Amino acid sequence: MMLLLSSSAFYLISDRQINANKQDATLQSLLAAKQALLAYAVNYADNYGHNTRGGTGRLPCPALERFSRPALRCGPNAIGYLPSVWTRDGNRIEIDYIERFLDQDIWLAIAADHRYNPSYNSLNSISGGGLLSVDSLQDVIAVLIAPDVATDSQDRSGVEGISHSVSEYLEGENADGDSVFTLNESNDLLVPIRRSDLVPLMERRTLGFAKQWLIEYKALNGFYPYAAALNASGQCEQGLLKGLLASEVGNCSEQSLSDTDFADLPDNRVLRQTWFYRSGWPSLIYYVVDASCSPAYGLSECDGVDDPERRLRVNGEPVEVVLISVGEPIETTIAGGLQVRTSAALGNFLDSAEVLSSDSHFELPRLSFESNDQLVFIE
Repeated sequence: MMLLLSSSAFYLISDRQINANKQDATLQSLLAAKQALLAYAVNYADNYGHNTRGGTGRLPCPALERFSRPALRCGPNAIGYLPSVWTRDGNRIEIDYIERFLDQDIWLAIAADHRYNPSYNSLNSISGGGLLSVDSLQDVIAVLIAPDVATDSQDRSGVEGISHSVSEYLEGENADGDSVFTLNESNDLLVPIRRSDLVPLMERRTLGFAKQWLIEYKALNGFYPYAAALNASGQCEQGLLKGLLASEVGNCSEQSLSDTDFADLPDNRVLRQTWFYRSGWPSLIYYVVDASCSPAYGLSECDGVDDPERRLRVNGEPVEVVLISVGEPIETTIAGGLQVRTSAALGNFLDSAEVLSSDSHFELPRLSFESNDQLVFIE
């Protein structure tokens, strides 16, 4: 995840550099804040619980005052100060420590569908609209803005807080409260956070949760569940060893993953009562289980004692389960163009040779412009 974070340090800066040293320090502050916000969003479910509508990918509302908590609620295209953030158990996650040291007023604007409250929408690697734009960039989920010195028409004296008009700090398109931002009409320094920065991290963290819950499912039952067919509405199919992660019991005789109460779920919830199910993540995870660890083989073939050799392998090593995030549809040679998820052909879900070359032997894929597959496994 740290490698993915470091690779996402794409930024834009204003051409107007009045003071190069100050600009560089401010830019470093903005980039540090960007990394902190990405980490906050990726780990939202870890820190704020497996509630029904939250989940990975949520960003805090802007703060109403400098160096303070985020607002409890905010509207679409909300803009305000970059907040300090507390987790629900009272531990503090610092987002603004560098900008506080530099005594800057960094502002934050966030896209509607990535708000943490209200979070009525489903949020996954495909869904998530209401985005912001920065000039030619159209997939922006948040914008960090460091105002330069006040212009002749701006007055920043008086009481600190959001009672100050945004226009006293920002100019032009950046100050009008809509979803459009620019570098061309102001002296503001600006760093966008794009969905392409965040989505691979969301997928990786969600795969981690799915892996954890499958391990617990096996601990409870002695085997892993069967899969759902591609494009089959999540219904489990008896005897199916590979497909999408099943979200419904279908014609399977075993308890579904979604109807299981796991140790980390709050308030005696089952998995279908959490963000993971309600945001449609099972339909975005390709799932393969080795036959010896399926319900058909009973409890003795996958308990680690004199087990048969696993046919399922990753990089040549035997594994019990493979999980692959299918990601957003992209254009691939195998699909003959843009992937179509209404088709049950595997090439419309997976896109790299490493995961399409064999039924049971997989190689770890690499993220690229031609592949957004990510793979985890259970040994």
